[in-house]
Amino acid sequence: GSNSGTAFAPSPAGFGEYLLNSGQSGMPRSVDIKPIFHTGVPNLIPYQLATGKGGNPLAAGKPFINNFLPVIGDMLRLNMAVPATPRNSPDFSNEGLLAAAVLGLSDPRYTNTSLQFIPNMDGFPNGRRLEDEVVKIELQAVGGAVLAAIGLWYDDYVPGTTASPVTPQLRGVLNFTAGVEKNDTTFRAAFPYVQTPWQGTRIRR
Repeated sequence: GSNSGTAFAPSPAGFGEYLLNSGQSGMPRSVDIKPIFHTGVPNLIPYQLATGKGGNPLAAGKPFINNFLPVIGDMLRLNMAVPATPRNSPDFSNEGLLAAAVLGLSDPRYTNTSLQFIPNMDGFPNGRRLEDEVVKIELQAVGGAVLAAIGLWYDDYVPGTTASPVTPQLRGVLNFTAGVEKNDTTFRAAFPYVQTPWQGTRIRR
């Protein structure tokens, strides 16, 4: 089908040359892994949450993050227009943008197609908060969680048959843990915010 009106359209209307590898085959994850880690993600179809898409991933959904910069490189991108999530907020999560996507898809405050600032949109990979569980977020993204968030559900979801797109496969990715859920010390209230590093020559238990 046509990519017109989506981020996959050729420039200047879209960024198809970047996101579709200029039509090269054999690189199917260029539509999610590349923007997540190498270009940032544009707030264009299909990179909007599945809310309102009616089962069509290429339809317009709920606007989400926009930190796209069409310069490929392993660098941290940050949308400064996104407000910080208060650390004492009950919505605060160390899962960054993935936590924001879950709220945007499941919390009644956000399950609409309006542009809203969703808690944790300031988290990794849109910037990097000290609390963010970066390795866990990256592994969940590689596991396909981002594709599910925009409406490309896991294979065990059958539209019209499966009760919910939150299937065992998706739950398995969302519930993944690397075994480290918080820092082993406190943060400081002022710069440099982190504590003095542990001595590398001492065995700690």
